[in-house]
Amino acid sequence: MPLIVMSGPPSSGKTTRANDIAKHFLEMGKKVIIINEESCLINKNQGYKDSVSEKMTRGTLKAAVERSLAKDTVVISDSLNYIKGYRYELYCIARAAGTRLLLVYCDTPRDQAKQWNTERDATISFTDELAEELTNRFETPNPKNRWDSPLFTLEPHHQLPFELLHKTLFEVQELKPNFATQSQNVSPTNFVNQLDSVTQEVCNVVIDALQSSLVGDAIKVPGTEKRVMISSKMSVGELRNQRRQYFKLAQLHPPLPHQIADYFVDFLNSQQ
Repeated sequence: MPLIVMSGPPSSGKTTRANDIAKHFLEMGKKVIIINEESCLINKNQGYKDSVSEKMTRGTLKAAVERSLAKDTVVISDSLNYIKGYRYELYCIARAAGTRLLLVYCDTPRDQAKQWNTERDATISFTDELAEELTNRFETPNPKNRWDSPLFTLEPHHQLPFELLHKTLFEVQELKPNFATQSQNVSPTNFVNQLDSVTQEVCNVVIDALQSSLVGDAIKVPGTEKRVMISSKMSVGELRNQRRQYFKLAQLHPPLPHQIADYFVDFLNSQQ
């Protein structure tokens, strides 16, 4: 059964929409599980107070999603899901499970979301400072990215397109595990060596290019026709940190050897 990823700034209506979707599919006889901070007993203000706490929160939520995916269950990830790299990881989990994924983006005006947050019970609302910070860091989903597609963008006055959601989730062929997620019959030692070599070659080219490139430039790297987009926040240290993150992810969901560079570039671009 599929994974529905809710996304939007704090207090943008994600939980309300998630509950409406859950009610609809429950009435159709589907089993539905909603994964969010409350279901994992996480206090939002504590869970997102700093980078360490936020990393632990995202890890807990991601693990809960992965455990819940099953053939007879519709899983709704009802958390912020506001970072492109995290949505990419959820996409990889769905691919590994061979199931369909779609994204519901609550495109609520900042002032409206702020008002809704102040009207919430203090036990589930964000502090004003944290809500503002998380809203500023929100990375808007882009349907051109496969991890953000298919994308349903909902403004507050929009009705949920239940029929279209159902067709997207249940009337299309389920995704098969692809080269990024399918277990491969390859020597672990050889794979790790190749993963290390390919990603290092890509990083070397990008590091050299950073000295003369401008924000928005697309850097050609070895092993793929795809290009690394240079962002204002990219630095050598950040690039090396992202390589370490991809290294861990790729060992959990190994790509085919000849596609390592493709997916590394996708990963780097998803972090910007």
